[in-house]
Amino acid sequence: MGGRNKRNIMIQKTEIEIEMSETVAYSRRSERFETFCPTCKSMSEMATPQLAAVLTHTTEREVYKLVETARVHFVETDRVLICLKSLGDQKQIIETDLTRVSNKTFLK
Repeated sequence: MGGRNKRNIMIQKTEIEIEMSETVAYSRRSERFETFCPTCKSMSEMATPQLAAVLTHTTEREVYKLVETARVHFVETDRVLICLKSLGDQKQIIETDLTRVSNKTFLK
């Protein structure tokens, strides 16, 4: 009789995968400038933090962290402008760090 009181419960699991893509457009005139970088001591192309984030495939917050830790050159007037020469060096470091993180994630 004990077997009749047990219920057979079926659990159904559904997995949904969503793929998203994003296209970012920017105006060269309003986002990039050529100005003197006091750290490079030369004329350099500068970009807003928003564009710098797009170029490095990170967030604006990450770009501001680079500024706060003096890992990129910048000038500050009415807004912050990032030196793209120094950002290029950081972009390579960021990509290397992201690769390490990805590899660790996949190796687990």
